[in-house]
Amino acid sequence: MHEWWVPLLEPDGLLLRDQALIAVDPDDLLTALRSGRLRRVQRGIYLPRRIEATPSVLARAALLSSGVADAVPSHATAARVHQIAVPEEHRVEHVTVTRKQRRRNRRDLHFHTRSIGCGEVERHDGVPVTSVARTLADLATSLERLRAVWAMDDALRRRLCVKADVLAVIKRWRGGVGCVSAQERLDEADGVAESILETAGRLVLRDRGVPLPIPQHELRSPDGTLVARLDGAYLREKVALEYDGADPHGLPEAVFRDRWRQNGLPELGWTVLRFTWWDVMRDPDGVAAIVQRTLLRRAA
Repeated sequence: MHEWWVPLLEPDGLLLRDQALIAVDPDDLLTALRSGRLRRVQRGIYLPRRIEATPSVLARAALLSSGVADAVPSHATAARVHQIAVPEEHRVEHVTVTRKQRRRNRRDLHFHTRSIGCGEVERHDGVPVTSVARTLADLATSLERLRAVWAMDDALRRRLCVKADVLAVIKRWRGGVGCVSAQERLDEADGVAESILETAGRLVLRDRGVPLPIPQHELRSPDGTLVARLDGAYLREKVALEYDGADPHGLPEAVFRDRWRQNGLPELGWTVLRFTWWDVMRDPDGVAAIVQRTLLRRAA
């Protein structure tokens, strides 16, 4: 079936309300929206049901809907384009504009005014977005601590940038709003954690003065066989930390692998401490205390 909006679509599949209302009766647009054949992605911007709402498409929709010609998608919007881990709940798009072009925040679109420096904008699928380093710096000022540090861990681990790149952006701000917190988040990132739970566990231990383990340590038997890749390892005390996320450890193959791994560690003289999301988030003091007590006992 040939829909009326097909000739009006932008190259990326977006449909602009102003263009649609020139070509068709407003009732036709309303009918398409009510039937679900079109969906609203931003104010005055629509997308046909069969076209995927990719991060780049949504970034351009935010750009067009902002009403500012030189706006740049930023913060979580740019992070999704770069495939950096950011929360998806209560999804809001973000753009950065000059102070004179600032608009009032909307439910689905937030405006930011920090100036953008040379080299802090890249193009993805033809859409300008803030660079990885600038995006991480922005996230460090806008996300709560755990989410901000995890975003940095994720990007640094995948070598999307290095800490020096993010630091250069923060220093260019010269002590502006959020500069101190952004620096703190960068210092707390290690670029090794493979899940937000591992990042959370590290922050819990760090905040309570517990020595940090070696992350992602490969433990091998005397003959060189890989026994386990530990989320955290204290080599001298032979204490292993394992963070059991709901998704990977809930799969049957992961259950068998974890069981085999845990059986092999005691044979090598290791103690295994396992923590879930509930443990780390609901009882951080208890997690830190257990780790500290175990280290002291093993050291003795």
